[in-house]
Amino acid sequence: MSDMSYPTKENSQFMNVQGGEKKVMKKILSVALSTAMAFSMFASVAFGETATTPQAKFDALAAKGILNGYPDGQAHLEKDLTRAEFAKIVTKLFDLTEVTGKLSYNDKGYTATNWAVPYIEAVTAANLMQGKDTVKGIFDYNGKVTVEEVAAVLFRALKLETPATTDNSASAWAKGYAQAVINAGLVAQGTNFKANATRSLVVEAAYAVDNLTAVPTVTAAEALSPTSVLVTFSDKTTTTVTLTTALVEGVETTINFKNNGHDYTAKVTLAAPKVVSVTAPNSKQLVVKFNRPVDSATISETVANVTTVKDGVVAVTYLNGANTVNVNGANIVLGADNTEAVITFAGSEFLKGSYAVALTDAIKTTAGEKVTAYTQVLSVSDTTAPSVVSVSAVARTTTNRVVLKLSEPVVPNSTRVYVNGTAYVPTTGNSLDELVVTSGTLEAGKTYDVSVLNLADYAGNVISPNPTKTTVTVVSDVASPTVSSLTVTGERTLKLVFSKDMDQNTVNANNIRLVNADGTFAPLSVTKVDAKTYTLTVQAAITTATTTGTVSVNTSVRDFLGNPFAAAFTQAVSFAKDTVAPTVTSVSYGSNGLVIKFSENVNVPNAKQFTIINESNGTVAQTVTATAGTYGTKDDTVTFPNITLASGTYTLRLPAGFVTDLASAPNSLAASTTSFTYTATTTSDSERPKVGSVTPVSAPAGSTDQTFSVVFTDNSGLDLASLRDVNNYTLGGTALPAGTFITLSGFVGSNSAAPLQATVNISVPNSGVADSGAKELLVSGVKDTAGNVIQPAFNSITGFVDKVSPVLTAAAVSSDLSSNLVLTFSEKVLVSSVQAGDFVFTVNGVEIPSGVAVSIQPIAADNGFATKFTVSIPVLNGTYNGAAVLYVEKDGVNGPSSYNEIIAYTTDTAAILNLGATYVTNLSVKVADNATITDSSTANNNVTTGTVITVK
Repeated sequence: MSDMSYPTKENSQFMNVQGGEKKVMKKILSVALSTAMAFSMFASVAFGETATTPQAKFDALAAKGILNGYPDGQAHLEKDLTRAEFAKIVTKLFDLTEVTGKLSYNDKGYTATNWAVPYIEAVTAANLMQGKDTVKGIFDYNGKVTVEEVAAVLFRALKLETPATTDNSASAWAKGYAQAVINAGLVAQGTNFKANATRSLVVEAAYAVDNLTAVPTVTAAEALSPTSVLVTFSDKTTTTVTLTTALVEGVETTINFKNNGHDYTAKVTLAAPKVVSVTAPNSKQLVVKFNRPVDSATISETVANVTTVKDGVVAVTYLNGANTVNVNGANIVLGADNTEAVITFAGSEFLKGSYAVALTDAIKTTAGEKVTAYTQVLSVSDTTAPSVVSVSAVARTTTNRVVLKLSEPVVPNSTRVYVNGTAYVPTTGNSLDELVVTSGTLEAGKTYDVSVLNLADYAGNVISPNPTKTTVTVVSDVASPTVSSLTVTGERTLKLVFSKDMDQNTVNANNIRLVNADGTFAPLSVTKVDAKTYTLTVQAAITTATTTGTVSVNTSVRDFLGNPFAAAFTQAVSFAKDTVAPTVTSVSYGSNGLVIKFSENVNVPNAKQFTIINESNGTVAQTVTATAGTYGTKDDTVTFPNITLASGTYTLRLPAGFVTDLASAPNSLAASTTSFTYTATTTSDSERPKVGSVTPVSAPAGSTDQTFSVVFTDNSGLDLASLRDVNNYTLGGTALPAGTFITLSGFVGSNSAAPLQATVNISVPNSGVADSGAKELLVSGVKDTAGNVIQPAFNSITGFVDKVSPVLTAAAVSSDLSSNLVLTFSEKVLVSSVQAGDFVFTVNGVEIPSGVAVSIQPIAADNGFATKFTVSIPVLNGTYNGAAVLYVEKDGVNGPSSYNEIIAYTTDTAAILNLGATYVTNLSVKVADNATITDSSTANNNVTTGTVITVK
């Protein structure tokens, strides 16, 4: 017999469920999908998600077809629920299949025409309910269902866990079920579980279940890159969707994906190239994410194999005494898809405090598009201690090398690592989050104790526990290395990739040979790229159209552990003579001079001459001879820095042979002409605009705004549009409040369209100033007419006055003392200004009159101000029409003399009203229209009146 939701005459104890679990769980998943569909079908469902009263929850569930009202159109939440009604609710709530053509019970009236039969048969088939008398086969569909029976059904349908301890009023057989639904938040602990279940109680429980099983909906979808979309759901969770087809900028696209087993669709539009986010995962690093792959050459530069942030493209400005860091000397690593850059600050520099992080539009995508300039105020307070992620050691037979991978960059000098009790000073590995210990001899296959002492990050957080103890097992690696790939990369070059990190001393021209087709050896040079990758270069020139040969790697080549190749490797290769001449791909002129880019790497023969023609008049602007010292080359680019041109359109005429490529038989450039345009104002001026002075806030009496002024100066002329762009200013670390407007005045200079000085007057609406005192203004994005963008500037603005009225934001029955109602305001208010007369309290439809001594007390008052208050409402007891009631006196006649004085029909004694009692079904509070509650501002802002909060 299955464990049902009530004691039977045959057996008053519950037994374990013997079936139906899989079917019920499938139905739960099914109702989740149905719930998701209902969100799009019924407007009232959105309201249902945040319903706070039993009636509102009933309406939300009714919109989904889970509940129905009575023929009079009312919910009648005060009535007790019958077993038939409950069977229908369970069937609808868990999306069970209604069963027809079957009559499992012998109740009088239990026939095929009875409306309840399909639902009773459904819950019976699902093993959720059974008859009250299993011997006589009586279901008792008109009988009342108790709260503990409801709890048992929900326990089984939701597969809740049995609690270890119980504290509730249920019968012995149902205490576990009751506690489980209490713990799940479906039924209140103080509920009388032995009582009949009211429709109101079941509505509350069903609403909670519906929210538990509802499939979260998509609330936002943002393209992080053309093939990556970040999706946010209604339950605040996120997932990243990888697309097989790239998004197109500006085109709204519908994507389909699965998440947690559910199918979703979302619409997303790829924005113009931009910075998606800047974060500090720890005190040593910044992570910048772009929505496009970026050109590494526009954000980084490599000198002597060290890659750092390119000067001028990223600025990190410290604010309010934060630690100073130098971003231009910081290391930068781009991710595999070039959409993420990790910036690691050099030496002992680390982030602590607030910073203005700005990226200029000099950063470009791999397609050559500008990335929109970006500014963000970032606060960094690293309080997370580093931890050991992994400890590893690999050996052929023995090793003395132990590698620790850590959760973040750490300071190696103060750390001590003990291996089997012996202390060692570690060194930094391939990155700052890796330490390498050179220990004594460790044997493959054995396990050694490892203890890490005083490991600290750059913010000073020390590992916990300190020391942290772990072990390392030396992994035996006797596998021979192999060649993963050998590819021809140029006329005389090959790329050789091994399967393992190699011993560089064995990867040389003696052990790697190229044999020509005629059996002779072709001399090679071998250059290391990384631990696994090497470049092979044929020393001899390629003289024929195609040259073939065989590359061999002998068994003297070893990996870094000393494992040799198991067998010699050979592969035939074929080199094609380079016969393609270089071409001009672009020409530009700017502050760096004349820049000519070619289709491949080139050399410039000395004494070659070229001509620049001014297209406006056909004259020769300059004739230039390329001699040593007049130009510079880097790969495929040649720059002539000493050329001077005025604004205009020009044609560059290069003679045949001006450059040659790097082939064995160099290919020469054909004579070419290329047009280019230069506007002097965009490049001759490199000086940025500056903030000259800041004027504190002024707010005349009666003004709806608070205005402050900022004076800007520039040597060549300010860009007025950027001065008036509200997006170029943040106040107190956030965007300017909605409704802010900017005017300009105080122009200095002969050109009012590009003044050398201008005053920016920023007017912030009073509604946007929520606290008094000084605020920090960050200026970024302001530029001059030459396109130079201001270095992010930080200034303190004084004189702001809080003009925002406090608002009653929440009201809830206290979880500690159910006779207390807790009121919460949006900010601290003056305790002495909060009086009972400032509110209108309504309980079960009865407005508490002013004559009732309602008590209001502050919680955690601070210097006479508080955010939270407790409210207690005294009530009287008496008799009304022969029934015991709780009431409040309204008409001056002693005793409950009118229905509009009756709070509840109950035998409870006169006292402070228990707001958590089941007989309190409706409770609301309104801020009275004449309320005089004030905040802590010097403006004494009065509370927003008329606010109504429904507690239940």
